[in-house]
Amino acid sequence: MAQSDMSSKDRKHPFLQALFILLVLGVLAGAAFVYAATQAGFWLEAPAQRPAKADAIVVLGGDDGDRALRALALYRDGLARTVVLTGLARGVATPPPHLNWRAEFLYARGLPKSALQFEVESRHSDEEAEAVLKLMRKQGWRSVLVVSDPPQMRRLAWTWERVFRGSGLQYTLVATAPQWWTPGHWWWDEDAGAQVILEYARLGYYVIKGR
Repeated sequence: MAQSDMSSKDRKHPFLQALFILLVLGVLAGAAFVYAATQAGFWLEAPAQRPAKADAIVVLGGDDGDRALRALALYRDGLARTVVLTGLARGVATPPPHLNWRAEFLYARGLPKSALQFEVESRHSDEEAEAVLKLMRKQGWRSVLVVSDPPQMRRLAWTWERVFRGSGLQYTLVATAPQWWTPGHWWWDEDAGAQVILEYARLGYYVIKGR
């Protein structure tokens, strides 16, 4: 009887050890996931840089107002004398200002019409970078400030670095400061949460496509 009890205990001991190890691994995996989630927003916005004097300010398409405001502030600070709006009117050859509310928004706040230029050929981030590079070569510009929202900085860094590699021209990614963006608590806000999830999906697509 004693031998039977000992045999049963011997069988339980490895099982309990394995169960304990699984529990510890589960806790560690959960902690790692929570840490990664809290850092996800910070990682996305990290490539943003401090703005410096440049030849032009490029406001990327998809703006809800924050990018135009940031560009206007940069212009008023004297960091560039030209503002370029991308994605004005998809494929329109001659871009009348009234087709884009951002142009009217900037004019109404004192931006001279002579300071505004339009880029109308691009339809997504890759094409925006390529179009701006083409415009810089045409205008003889050496550097631009590229304005977009914080969650897009990581993807833009990948895209613009690839497009500008070997060109000898410079760009600086400048982030807006939208009220909805809190990188350490992005899941609390619907807009921020949607942006973070979308950006990671896009980055995953870029990795798969080798872009």
